[in-house]
Amino acid sequence: MKSENSGLRPIPKKISLVEDVIREISNYILEGILQGTIQTGSKIPPERELSESLGVGRSTLREAVKVLAMLGLLEVRPGQGTFVADGSSDFYAAPLAWGLLIGERSITELVEVRSLLDCEAASLAAQRATKEELENLGQDYERMRQAMIDGDPIQFAEADVRFHMSVALGAHNTVIFQTMRTIRRLLELWISKVLVDLESLSVTLDEHRQVYERICDGDANGAKEAMRRHVQAAADRLSGVLFLKEGSSKP
Repeated sequence: MKSENSGLRPIPKKISLVEDVIREISNYILEGILQGTIQTGSKIPPERELSESLGVGRSTLREAVKVLAMLGLLEVRPGQGTFVADGSSDFYAAPLAWGLLIGERSITELVEVRSLLDCEAASLAAQRATKEELENLGQDYERMRQAMIDGDPIQFAEADVRFHMSVALGAHNTVIFQTMRTIRRLLELWISKVLVDLESLSVTLDEHRQVYERICDGDANGAKEAMRRHVQAAADRLSGVLFLKEGSSKP
């Protein structure tokens, strides 16, 4: 990743620059990977060079790098520097994932995608899932229930993601399943943000129970509607967590 004439554009001065720095760096890296001009595992220029190229302060740059590392696009190695992480699908999810964390419009767009994918997958799974796939779906639900009893939101979130992937698998539609795999990182971020207390776990579990029961009953329309209600309710909870905290405002 070259610093001279690298293609990185100076960021216009604003009240908050971190979001723009994240988008500029992530988009530049992703485009470079797709074009073959940047390799995964390669070292990026030091802070001084990046801050000069982008026209921002080092503190702003550090905050942006922290977020990109959290999202899996960059890897910070103490004493060595910062590198483009060795990954695959997370590279494509990173800019969208950051948008999910900061933008209401991104949430709306992700809700639309989930409504198309999750809801149709639930409908198809009710018609096509095998006995074994239904059993696996039931195991995912039981893991969620046990995690709620244990008060473990991390385990609950992991089981929640597996539940949705099992529904997609039961749909027997390769495109739906592979697309769900592509946005899995976004799904993980979404779920981890909304599971903040026992009440949120309980409500989420009940929504999944309704989806699970409709699929097991072979009720395609009922499964689709139950999933639609869950996706919308989860989106409302996400908006509440991100934008309605005391002292915060919508972007």
